[in-house]
Amino acid sequence: MRVDFRRAVQWRLRARMAAGLSGWGVALLLLMGTRVLAQTQADRLYLSYGLSGGGSLEAGGARIKERRTLELRVPLPPLVLGRTYLLPSVGYETRWMGADVPAVRDDAVDRQFHRIQLGLTVVRPLVPRWLLVTGVMASTRTDFQSSFDMALDTSWVAFAMANYQFEDTPGLGVTFGVVALWPFDKLPVVPMLSLTYNRGPYVLEVGLPRLTLLRKLGDTVELGLVGALDMQVLRTRFDPELRALNASYLRETQVRVGPTVNVHLGRDLWLSSSVGLSLINDYALLDRQRESLNVRGLDMGPAPYARVVLGWRPGRPQAKAKSPRPAP
Repeated sequence: MRVDFRRAVQWRLRARMAAGLSGWGVALLLLMGTRVLAQTQADRLYLSYGLSGGGSLEAGGARIKERRTLELRVPLPPLVLGRTYLLPSVGYETRWMGADVPAVRDDAVDRQFHRIQLGLTVVRPLVPRWLLVTGVMASTRTDFQSSFDMALDTSWVAFAMANYQFEDTPGLGVTFGVVALWPFDKLPVVPMLSLTYNRGPYVLEVGLPRLTLLRKLGDTVELGLVGALDMQVLRTRFDPELRALNASYLRETQVRVGPTVNVHLGRDLWLSSSVGLSLINDYALLDRQRESLNVRGLDMGPAPYARVVLGWRPGRPQAKAKSPRPAP
């Protein structure tokens, strides 16, 4: 289905954007053992604030305003059952979005979305250097102004993964497994794979949705490069006369890359800052089945971004010293 791009963007900007659902990108964002807004996989608790620049859309002559994001993730007290660890967590995110549209008042399309996330992860050590990680996460998004629909405004993710450490000392490892999600965009089950290397002065994390490369300068400073994929799918409520168009969701996709500086504040607290470029800033209209309506002119082009993260990063466990064998 193809829609005239000027009319389509007017439909989108007149809509009352309400709650959101993430698709396969959310599985990537949540379940790789890393979080997009966390600086590294070791960050367990964090508070982050991000700012992305705006830009113009070809469709409709609209200009996207600066976008802001505030996120908090808190791990809850764990429950230990023998060799099995239950790790509950709660997260909250608020996102500000808006646009300047000709012949529309300044705040007509400004929206603030809130996302609440609950998760439970089960970790069980297997044979030496192997861990089994399973869990489930539920996320819901709302603007606290539009009506709430549990079926459309909530997403569920279940995962099963294995982690293998190549050495006795934690540092070099690989994580692989599968993720099942509902609702889904393309596939109900997605394979996952990530590699981590944390030895000496270097930290490397490769996988989706992020890439991290850091060089340690002593025990208090880290310099490096970070890249991240961020995908949001927002459910859109149209005016009655426009519902026949079948557009129900707005998808925002960003790919960011830039240098970063991490500073150790003491007591496992780290302050991270990054300023770089958001290379991809694309929007798409989706129907109720989350299929693209192929509307042209909704890519914004590159824009600057900045992000600050205050995170709690527990120190890595030290390998136990091997006792010498008794003399024969």
